Amino acid sequence: MVVVTEETGIKQRPGRHRKIRVLNKSRLFFFMFFCLVFFTFSWFLAGGVKTFILKQFVKIEALQPGVAAQDFAGQGILIKQEYLVNAPVKGVMKFSVPEGERVKTGTTFGILSASSMESVSGVKQYAVKAPVSGVVCNHMDGLETILVPGNLDVVEISALDKIENSSPPVQTGLVESGQPVAKIIDNLAPVYIYSLFKEEEIKQIQLYKKSGITIKWKNEAIEARIDKVFTGKQPAILFMVKNYPDELLHHRKINFHLTTAMLEGILVEEKSLVQRDDQDGLYLVWKGLVRWVPVEIAGRLGEQVAIQGKDIQPGILYVVNPTFAREGDKL
Repeated sequence: MVVVTEETGIKQRPGRHRKIRVLNKSRLFFFMFFCLVFFTFSWFLAGGVKTFILKQFVKIEALQPGVAAQDFAGQGILIKQEYLVNAPVKGVMKFSVPEGERVKTGTTFGILSASSMESVSGVKQYAVKAPVSGVVCNHMDGLETILVPGNLDVVEISALDKIENSSPPVQTGLVESGQPVAKIIDNLAPVYIYSLFKEEEIKQIQLYKKSGITIKWKNEAIEARIDKVFTGKQPAILFMVKNYPDELLHHRKINFHLTTAMLEGILVEEKSLVQRDDQDGLYLVWKGLVRWVPVEIAGRLGEQVAIQGKDIQPGILYVVNPTFAREGDKL
């Protein structure tokens, strides 16, 4: 029996064979090496970029010892013990002692030559003597009998700011009878300095009333104390000074600087400190790396502090603005 089969019309397609890729070890090694190099380069690049950025923002300075002072600028009127010397008669005055010289009571410091009918030469000479001991000065301003320590309670001090800064000296030559030709200033008596200040400045200055105040005038340091404080429309302070240079006595108005407090040591701005667990510290830069070290505050003045510590030495680099730095940063 013959069986006839019919074609179904369905053709079988030959199956596809997948290619099996063989892993190449050399390529794997190269790929891993490339990745290692890439990440290493990226790490160094990132570190370099970070260091570069830090250097642009982080300010570094060397620790140095210094002196900080709380200073106020002032202009003062001098009130001193002065004695006028008047010409006994009209004549020609000639000084025999230079201005600024110290003389004793009764010392002749000038000769006054006047016309006289009683003298054969027609000229009579009068010795001009010092009434008291002190310093000879020929700068008169008409305030010698007003601005004296004994008048401090009655003189109109508020008007002293209108006083001229200097007065011309009396020169050798013709003088009238009774005219002041010189004055002797008591250089052993205290000198008072009246100076106007702002109300806020006076409050700060008064804080150092007991600890002492230093007046700096022409590079001279003069110890002073507050004698009286004036309030109202023209706040002012009256200072008393005892140890002063003789040159000061020849002035009526002076410009000076007032130092109320000083701070010495290794100084940094208080904003440079970094606190850790309630401990003040500083970011030092050691071998290019930022390192935090504890410090001890020895004193404060305004925004500056004097610091000390085991690692605090002159010349050591530190971070001035620690906001932009962290410990371990490379600079």
